[in-house]
Amino acid sequence: MMKQVSIEQAAKRLRDCHAAAIFMHAHPDGDCLGSGFALAHALRSLGKEVFLLCKDPMPAMFAFMRDGFVLHGADAELPDDCLLVTVDVAVSHLLGETLNTRFGNRIDLCIDHHPTNDFFATETLLDTTAAACAEIISDVIDAIDVPMTTNIAACLYAGVSTDTLGFRNANTTARSHRYVARYMDLGVETQPLIRAFFETQSKAYLELERLAFRGLKYYCDGGVALIAVSQRMFRQSGSNEDEFAQLVTRTRQIEGVQVGVAIRERPDGTYKISLRSHAPADVSAVATKLGGGGHVRAAAYASDLPLKETIATLIKCIEDELACAD
Repeated sequence: MMKQVSIEQAAKRLRDCHAAAIFMHAHPDGDCLGSGFALAHALRSLGKEVFLLCKDPMPAMFAFMRDGFVLHGADAELPDDCLLVTVDVAVSHLLGETLNTRFGNRIDLCIDHHPTNDFFATETLLDTTAAACAEIISDVIDAIDVPMTTNIAACLYAGVSTDTLGFRNANTTARSHRYVARYMDLGVETQPLIRAFFETQSKAYLELERLAFRGLKYYCDGGVALIAVSQRMFRQSGSNEDEFAQLVTRTRQIEGVQVGVAIRERPDGTYKISLRSHAPADVSAVATKLGGGGHVRAAAYASDLPLKETIATLIKCIEDELACAD
């Protein structure tokens, strides 16, 4: 029986376990990594055996979180009594095929903030009012009664700051700022992190951006801006899928655009579609209709249709959403 649990109930499960495996979604972002590593450091301080699992490597800008931890893949050997926990994962397939196949139907506890969470775990701690999963993890760590170290606070700061896009996204709340103020009081030096997260771009990324925006297209009378990045562009620029995430918000920054779209071709020829919006457009409704999910202002889904059909289907759904939002 799948059920929702409180912060206190989730904390008890974590406090009582002998070992924990913390799963993060494929192509991990700052919130997923910050949440996972903060929880891992907290549990390790209690003497728990802790494993961190992710399909993909962590971006270099988040390497400060490691402190002796390594990321394992689907071949990880876990103790029989290991508590299986996901952070920032709304649906199990976001773990990636190999991890999902082995562990997706065995997750004991899911901690998440996405409205599209489908309650795949035995127990779910879900708070859709949280700007980032890291905010929930912060409360869980307090409930476990683990001292908030500067290292843990830095991981949580990464989660909150990146998922709010430097406190610029509409999901940012007064509560978000209160969490961050606490982390700063604990000694987190935010300026180096801000520069790494938001103010540093590789030359490879800038070349990818140049190539992508050469194909920029507008739809819905300029209300939708769309770019598509091919595998050839990745090879030509020397950039990668981690840096692609920076492109997603760029489309929404164009004057007059309500919905920004960035499409990434995967190595297998399928596509990952990332959506960003301004009020009142709800891109989670669009993504959910097409088999994905996310937040009102940030969502995503996958398509195995040819690119032209993918775009045509997507634009029709966005047109319907914009018509409903008017």
